[in-house]
Amino acid sequence: MRQRYVVMSLLLVLAVTGAFAAPVKITICALQDISTQTALDLLHKSDFEEKNNIIVEANLLEFAPMVQAHKMDFMSGAGRYDLVAIDQPSLGLYVTSNWVRPLDEFTKDSSLPGLDEDDLITALLGMAGIWQGKLYAIPMGSYGCLFGYRSDVLKKAGIKAPKTFDEYYAAAKKVNNPPSLYGTALFAHKGEYLAADIAPYLWSWGSGFINGSDVDLPGVAKFHAAWDTPEGIAALKFYQRFYNEGLVPKDTLNYDHARYTDSFQVGKVAMGIMIGEAVGEPMENPAKSRVVGTMIYTPIPGKARADGTVSPPTPMIGAHSLAVNKDSKNPRAAYLVLQYLTGKGISEAYILQGGKPFRFSHFFPAAYKKFPHMEATKNNIPTGKCRPNIPEYPAVSEIFTTAFHQALSENLDVGKVMKAAAQKANQEILKPSYPSYY
Repeated sequence: MRQRYVVMSLLLVLAVTGAFAAPVKITICALQDISTQTALDLLHKSDFEEKNNIIVEANLLEFAPMVQAHKMDFMSGAGRYDLVAIDQPSLGLYVTSNWVRPLDEFTKDSSLPGLDEDDLITALLGMAGIWQGKLYAIPMGSYGCLFGYRSDVLKKAGIKAPKTFDEYYAAAKKVNNPPSLYGTALFAHKGEYLAADIAPYLWSWGSGFINGSDVDLPGVAKFHAAWDTPEGIAALKFYQRFYNEGLVPKDTLNYDHARYTDSFQVGKVAMGIMIGEAVGEPMENPAKSRVVGTMIYTPIPGKARADGTVSPPTPMIGAHSLAVNKDSKNPRAAYLVLQYLTGKGISEAYILQGGKPFRFSHFFPAAYKKFPHMEATKNNIPTGKCRPNIPEYPAVSEIFTTAFHQALSENLDVGKVMKAAAQKANQEILKPSYPSYY
């Protein structure tokens, strides 16, 4: 009888200490990109799961399906996904909809590892992780744009790297030789792809998406659509020229990030404003690319002014950040996974294996040596801008991108179409949300 009592006591102790506890499964729903995959690979190859008794699974999707999967989970309250990736302009929507929980409950717990917030690039953390002074998410990977060009193509044509948008257009026109080679490409798939691609044009021309958010224009009411100004319409028409004049592949209006990247890898395109996902490793990996050793990266072009000066480059920057679902059944374990995937501890391996930088510690000599574009990436940040992250932006962007995509595909009058889209966004989305500004 005493032996049975000892055995039962031992079993009780083991159960209390967790030795017999089943591993906790943490599921992530995030974007299918090189940064997320790199961080996950590092986690799975480490002792993290064994050490913490956590199994990490991931559902990696393209942008639109990812957002839809998130919303279905949030609406059901099931907490199927413990961690979700938030695109920078959607932070306000996720927070004000009460879909994600603040991280301060974890950062204030001394028994949990910290997030090394001082090492996070301030501009990215501020727009992709902090809402009204409170921390909700940590960048998982950054994105932005650099100007990339085939050095062999431009050298053969006797062209220097474009410094202005006008030079960019002229260079693309000179080397354009379809169907074997196109001067440039656009990632103009309907949706947020198109908004991200057009953003540097709007900002460089002195316009933007929503006044009082990503731009401050005199003479335009706060929280009104900003793209229907004369400068905004001029920027949209300039962008349209690339498509109308056949300087881009015919299917560029269907280019998401993967298709855009592939068009450069196969040698179909000479130059372009490159998404971060396409820069570096994807072009230098012989297993994926036919243009190894030919791609050069510089800051994006500036806008030539009437006085002969050129505006500073205004690239789009941002990040997909990782947040804890408010309905997660295991938020503490979810935080531990978030801390590892975004942590300073894997900085060197993460970058050298192709992850995109979001920490100051991601910039180091070996990174510059392996990926020369890292210098231009670092220099991008001071003059870069983020898209709006107010809660209404996703709905406004849907109106903008739907209208602009239609104008491109059907060769419609951009000015007429986009002014109507601005009026629709103002009346249906912005005015009800900000009545005091009307």
